[in-house]
Amino acid sequence: MYYGLVALLTRALRMDARQLRNHLFRLAFVGFIYLSMLMATIQSAFLGAPGLLFFSQIAWLNVLFITCAGIGYFSSAITEEKEEETIGLLQMAGLNHIGILLGKSTSRLIQVMLLLVVQFPFMLLAVTLGGVTRHQIFAAYVDILAFTVLLANTALVCSVVFQRGGKAAAVTTLMMILYAVIPPIAGLELKDLVATGWTKSVWWQSLILTSLEWIEKSCVYYQLQEVMQTGFNQPILTKQVISNIIVGIVCFGLAWLLFGPSVNNAAPGGASRGVVLKSTSRVQFLSPGRCWSNSFIWKDFQFIGGGYSLFVGKLLAYVMLFALICAVSVYNRNWLGTSLNDVGGIYAGCMLAILLIEACVSASRVFHDEIRLQTMSSLLMLPRSIPYIGYSKAIGCLMGLAPAAICLVGSAFLMPEFRIANFARWLIEPYFWAILMGILIFLHLVALLSLFVKWGALPLAFFMMGPISTCCPVWQLMLVAVGPSGLQDIWGKLPATITVWILTGLVCFVFQMMIAARLQELGTK
Repeated sequence: MYYGLVALLTRALRMDARQLRNHLFRLAFVGFIYLSMLMATIQSAFLGAPGLLFFSQIAWLNVLFITCAGIGYFSSAITEEKEEETIGLLQMAGLNHIGILLGKSTSRLIQVMLLLVVQFPFMLLAVTLGGVTRHQIFAAYVDILAFTVLLANTALVCSVVFQRGGKAAAVTTLMMILYAVIPPIAGLELKDLVATGWTKSVWWQSLILTSLEWIEKSCVYYQLQEVMQTGFNQPILTKQVISNIIVGIVCFGLAWLLFGPSVNNAAPGGASRGVVLKSTSRVQFLSPGRCWSNSFIWKDFQFIGGGYSLFVGKLLAYVMLFALICAVSVYNRNWLGTSLNDVGGIYAGCMLAILLIEACVSASRVFHDEIRLQTMSSLLMLPRSIPYIGYSKAIGCLMGLAPAAICLVGSAFLMPEFRIANFARWLIEPYFWAILMGILIFLHLVALLSLFVKWGALPLAFFMMGPISTCCPVWQLMLVAVGPSGLQDIWGKLPATITVWILTGLVCFVFQMMIAARLQELGTK
């Protein structure tokens, strides 16, 4: 009955213990903590409570890392087996459903927990720096561990239900957004109900109020803020810890129940057409049609960018978003406090965020299908160079960003302060190009990391941009070049802008050479 229950879990833990890179990664994380402690020691001569500052930075770094890991690492536990069609082989080996879940998901949970455990003794040194107590450190780490249990098992449910890792990661991201948004809304609703006279003397009112209290205290992001307060003396087992662990256990049980139906009803793997329409559909003008002269651009525009159908769909959705913002602005009970004069700025901000998100997703997927389906070697056998293939695929992905770019440019004309002269002034502003440089470097980093990891290149790039932006000498040179130009005229800003252009080109060229080398390496396997 218990045959194979912990066999895969034991194998995964043994492989983790024998792989040198996992230990080096934990050692690097401890080294980063040590450098942060040195910085806190230096700051102790100028700032008060350096231990609390050092501890809060590492705690929030852990939460950021675990959140990113949940999007890419935890959510691919079962989907990677589905995509490679090896679930049946695991079952034929005598592994039952709970054994597969323990081996594929719980092993990853234990690995992340080991990363937290290995740094705990070093975090106790924050007590010697002052401003923080051991009780705060224990409470913070228990909160983070409980959040890890919740996130790992929530992502496990998404990984069991969905066939593709991208969908599982997207739904996990949505769940994390709701996890951060719902508690403050529940807190506001709780205050409104208490203000209207609700009390716990009535059983059904008490049930609702108690539920809202637990929801309000269930988010680790807000619980850590309380832990970081000076004089924190609450119990370690808070409502956040208890609720996160209980929901995590429930999610694991739900994944166990859904594992059989989801695996048995799973469709065969293979490349997905996405939203690309067939040529025999009624709306033939939205079908892909004949392949273009550059087949790489056509393929990535149709399958990654979505083709003509998604082009039109996104354009209509963005127009509806503008109509929704206008409707909210003219509504009498507008809780945002906006007016029609603010519509242009709000819409521009929304479209800028959407454009950046689409660009990041496209960068993470530009080479993903070739790596997943192991067709890179066949692709490199074509009479085309690696730069030609890479740039063509990038152009195809950029064409999929056209609807968001069109709406972003159109939103600029809706802003009351928009002038053609102001727009021309932005083009020579070094700060504008410095921000654009950071975005381009980040997109290149995402594309490079997607060649090393199956899923999670985007969150991993977010995690790595912090040390890169603070330690990279090219970035520091850019700041030196841009910094003095803020109060100069156009002729003073132009040299700094040209400097940013040169630095951007050099950094992007280095990333492109690394991407080409990695593609060549993958093509020879």
